[in-house]
Amino acid sequence: MRIFFLIFAAFILLAQIFPARGALQRQLHCNKMSGRCEAECLDFEEKIGGCRAELTPFCCKKARKN
Repeated sequence: MRIFFLIFAAFILLAQIFPARGALQRQLHCNKMSGRCEAECLDFEEKIGGCRAELTPFCCKKARKN
């Protein structure tokens, strides 16, 4: 019974370490839009979408000056 709980805990840890299935595609899409993935966008940047769940949720791009 202990081995079951150890294997279950290992799966939980692996799920937390590796990004979600579509994370790489979202990151590439962000790079194509001249953005970058960050946890917090700077004041002069705008949020243009999401990159990944939890770790780096925002795709940031420099805002245009009018």
